Amino acid sequence: MLLANDFPEVADNYLHWTFSTAGQLADKTMYILHQSTDNFYYEQNRAKHKKHFFLTGVEVLNKQTGAYIPMRLTISNNLIQNISLPLNTTLRTEYELSKLRINNLHKEDFILKNTDEIKLKKILSNVSEEQKNLLEIEDTIEIELDEKYYYTIVDMEDGNYIAVNKRGNVFRLIHDHEEPAKKIFQNVQKLMESYSGDKYELQKYLEQ
Repeated sequence: MLLANDFPEVADNYLHWTFSTAGQLADKTMYILHQSTDNFYYEQNRAKHKKHFFLTGVEVLNKQTGAYIPMRLTISNNLIQNISLPLNTTLRTEYELSKLRINNLHKEDFILKNTDEIKLKKILSNVSEEQKNLLEIEDTIEIELDEKYYYTIVDMEDGNYIAVNKRGNVFRLIHDHEEPAKKIFQNVQKLMESYSGDKYELQKYLEQ
């Protein structure tokens, strides 16, 4: 991958995804959709791949003029999502996509609103700010198991989490367990009777 040396996490992430489809927006921007080839990797590493940025400095050869044309890439969750460049017909008609080069890379970070975080905050609306400060709300991810949805509140590493469902019940989630989701507390307030911010206090629930 062309960007592997400068952005190794992007290159690593691409090993676990495959091209799904692409299209063109009204402003000539090309969008790319990806499909995970490894759902376990996706759930385990989604929190890690949270970088969102614009990248300039990648150029592609224009077949008609023979000149290299700069592109603007939108990279979200360490995947290339959008490609912006002058386009009169189609990308493959105008450009030789195998002819890419780097010329003065520039990265500009941007913030992408976490919709899972918005959902979680509604679920935890009756939880005190002091208790919320002990949870990893900004890093929450939505996980679907048996058509039920859970929102992570503590990352226990290795793809395991403490999470809540839409009713606010607290579960331990273990990715390779015969019972991947098990209820351990009625609500977050009950969780806080056993948790003061030290993840070791919750380790015993992963052993159930």
